Amino acid sequence: MLRFNFLPKFSIIIGLTFILFTVIGTLSHEYGHIVVAKYFGYDTTLSYGSMNYFPEGYLNDVEVEEINTLIQDYKPENYENWPNDLKQKAEAKSNKLRHKYPQNETHSFWIGVGGPAQTMLTSFIGLLILFFRRKKRKHQFKIIDWFAVFMSLFALREVFNFIDALFVLISNPEANFNSDEFGISTGLGCNEWVIPILSFILGMLISCYVIFKIIPLKYRFSFIIAGFVGGIVGFATWFGFLGPALFN
Repeated sequence: MLRFNFLPKFSIIIGLTFILFTVIGTLSHEYGHIVVAKYFGYDTTLSYGSMNYFPEGYLNDVEVEEINTLIQDYKPENYENWPNDLKQKAEAKSNKLRHKYPQNETHSFWIGVGGPAQTMLTSFIGLLILFFRRKKRKHQFKIIDWFAVFMSLFALREVFNFIDALFVLISNPEANFNSDEFGISTGLGCNEWVIPILSFILGMLISCYVIFKIIPLKYRFSFIIAGFVGGIVGFATWFGFLGPALFN
């Protein structure tokens, strides 16, 4: 149920909070991967929207340093435009490294699980706080309740990932999906869409419950509008320029 009254000051605060939590949610998700990778003994690096993990000693390997020197003037995303002799040299050295540091599929699977697990764990902790405060928040919705709401809505990441994948599929039916949920499905031997669909359903259930059952009616419409705008602005700001600038 909605009451279509718009609260400007409240909306500005919620919109700014969504921008902040977009950044927090993104980085904490990557730290979920990093924690698992560290558990298995890997060296890790963090970027604004991703992380990488390497076997111990890999980053200081002479072959790695040689590759980095070899391709320092070229960007990976422009690989197709690299000179053929450069491609051959880089590939030869990469093959040596792959044999020297073989990938552990089990480790890769659990590291892939780490990000979504962190996201959903945060969401469940938020729900738990809301549950234990269910009697108190009926009388007054306090800051801790709003904080728990935003924690619970980490589950929106699963909704966004699924919708984003659908748009990619529509625009390019032959596309390969690299998000964590698709990798988990593949690792489990399922159709690649199984985990994304289940995650989407769970994310929708949690989000709808929090928005339409937890948030007080007088704030609900403003929260939805501010959240939608704040989420888009936060994503565009972080991935568009702020994240790349900070992690350059």
